[in-house]
Amino acid sequence: MKLICFLFLVCVGQALYAQSPKSAVIRPDNGRPTLFVNGVAQTPTFYALTHAYGGRWSWEEVPARNLNNFCQIGFRLFQVDLWLEDIWAKNSDTLDIRKAQRQVRGVLDQCADASVVVRIHVNAPFWWNKANPDECTQFADALVDTTLKAGPPYHNEEHDIHAALRASLASAKWKQESGEKLVELCRKLAKTPEGNAVIGMHVAGGIYGEWHYWGFIEHDPDTGPAMTTYFRNWLRTKYKTTQSLQKNWRTKDFTLDNATVPTTVERLRTQDGFFKDPVQEQRTIDYFNAQQQVVADDAIYFCRLVKETWPRPIVTGIFYGYLHMTFNRQTVGGHLFIRQILDSPYIDYLSAPQTYWPDSRKAGGSGNSRGIIESTLLHGKLWFDEIDNGYLHAKNDFENIRYTERYDSTYASIIRRCALLPLMRGIGYWFYDFGPQKGFGWWDNSKYLASMKEEKQFFEKRLSIPYHSEADVLYVWSQDVFYYLKSAPLPITVNVIDHSIEQALRSGTVGDQVYDFDLDRLNLDQYKAIVFMNVYKLTDTQRKFIKEKVAKNGRTIVWNYLTGYSNGDRLDLNFVKSLTGMNLERTQVNQIPIVKFLKPSYTYKFNGIVEPMLVVNDKTTQTLAELDETRQAVIARKQGEDYTSVFCALPLNGTDGFREVFRQAGCHIYNEQNDFTYANSGLLLLHTKEGGLRTIRLKNGKAVRFPLKQGTNLLLNATTGEVVLK
Repeated sequence: MKLICFLFLVCVGQALYAQSPKSAVIRPDNGRPTLFVNGVAQTPTFYALTHAYGGRWSWEEVPARNLNNFCQIGFRLFQVDLWLEDIWAKNSDTLDIRKAQRQVRGVLDQCADASVVVRIHVNAPFWWNKANPDECTQFADALVDTTLKAGPPYHNEEHDIHAALRASLASAKWKQESGEKLVELCRKLAKTPEGNAVIGMHVAGGIYGEWHYWGFIEHDPDTGPAMTTYFRNWLRTKYKTTQSLQKNWRTKDFTLDNATVPTTVERLRTQDGFFKDPVQEQRTIDYFNAQQQVVADDAIYFCRLVKETWPRPIVTGIFYGYLHMTFNRQTVGGHLFIRQILDSPYIDYLSAPQTYWPDSRKAGGSGNSRGIIESTLLHGKLWFDEIDNGYLHAKNDFENIRYTERYDSTYASIIRRCALLPLMRGIGYWFYDFGPQKGFGWWDNSKYLASMKEEKQFFEKRLSIPYHSEADVLYVWSQDVFYYLKSAPLPITVNVIDHSIEQALRSGTVGDQVYDFDLDRLNLDQYKAIVFMNVYKLTDTQRKFIKEKVAKNGRTIVWNYLTGYSNGDRLDLNFVKSLTGMNLERTQVNQIPIVKFLKPSYTYKFNGIVEPMLVVNDKTTQTLAELDETRQAVIARKQGEDYTSVFCALPLNGTDGFREVFRQAGCHIYNEQNDFTYANSGLLLLHTKEGGLRTIRLKNGKAVRFPLKQGTNLLLNATTGEVVLK
């Protein structure tokens, strides 16, 4: 009788405790994609528990404390991790979703009106991989190492970056069976009291759940039977006949029935320095296209299942769209099918950890997102930055038992910059807390929490303020270019994608970042300088559009290295010449090039020889920089009738150089001191490492001055110069 009464009270308590079913959508509002829960616009700020053992279960003491901390400061959006491994047992036909319920219930126990996004890892369970070795990834350069252990007591993602046993992302069997289990989870969880609080599914797969191909940083996937079958089917769709395949591959060795995945030697082969010649390397280019497509198709497939199964409107999102800090292996494991992802109706948001590039992430850095944000917004998708940088704290000894005072003013400045920048850019973030796995929360401190509360409340009041870009610089990026580059670390790639852009972002100007395929979606009138950062491949149609619509109206166009060198069919220096309007010549440089920028005077160099290497030989141009050894011009400006052309035979480096190019272009310089400065929608952010007296020049001509301490943030009203947050 006592047991019956107890169970009755538990059931009654759960019924009273349950929320009404929630729904969520992302739709345009005030000029930006906005998250709505039950029709109410939300400030896009989450707190998330880690996926790591020791800190991932919401009901355990330390995670529960930190969930409650964020609830107390006003957070109502939370994210928790769950793996199919947790609920899909070997030899069981059905899922046991009690752990899923308990994971959501743990959040609700600390914050009764919370809205929860479940990060569901759809990777095959480890027992499934062992039972289906022919469905698993194989590598062109290494044997699968079956001794690498993952899962309890190891983290589930242990050894993802190595040649571990993992289901091929091209496996039709894995995709079908994991898809069936995802549908089952959605149907079951949606009917529970805990499911009422679920507003989203973050669908995770591949390395660390970030849709990178298994082992891609160190190895060359995927030569297994599943990927080989997929590749042959992909080739049949593209070429239709063996005759067409052999013509394009320039070989009689392969047919549609026996085509294989390229070897490591083939993948690394190039015909022109860093560049693959499409005429001679189409086999490798085709494979990388197929590999990239299968990953994107997987992500879209699983998100579609969630959308079509959940009985109420639900938000779906993925990790995708990484460009910055992708380990110089974008071709093998990056996110090159970004356009297809952005166009998918089944995906509402993209996300990534903020860049790991040290100069960007540490004090004084930009805290740049890894994705191309303005393109994401143009396609109606929301973006979320993952803030996972507690390790930057000065005292990071991870004491497991004794709580210690962990406040550090420099780290506090970093974490505030990490939060303010995405909210200013019209996107969101979540704090991803690895701290509990070591015995405390990274932000379990009253000062950090008070700061986070202040930030959230400030931006909640701005939800009704229309979003508008205040940039007059536009940085243009390409993902397609990586199909035509050697799939290895190159002196130009890490330099441009991580190092150079960070220096540009500290020039005191404000810039937007878009993909090359979105140029025709923009109102170009606001931009005085447009920098083609890594756009070495342009179609003939794109090149025509740039000539007719972009290189106009007195703008300065910066062609950063070999803009448009390939059109997808061939490599041709004349493509570059026609864009720049300059006479360019090849030269042979047998040592690491050193660039001497003339005014202002400084030098910089690369970490290896650059091939192909060009110089400017044109008397109608003004030399801005030259090779230190030979005095040949490598950066030059040419004034045309409708625009100014600046060609960089070697990528532009140096904050001072970027600032001078932008100044000559007529761009507004807010700050001359190499701090990170950003403005958007009436706000101006300044983040400095060194401190000192700063003079900020507003667009209306007003100058404001501030004495700043080391490691300082200032958030100003961009019109009055009034400090609105410190």
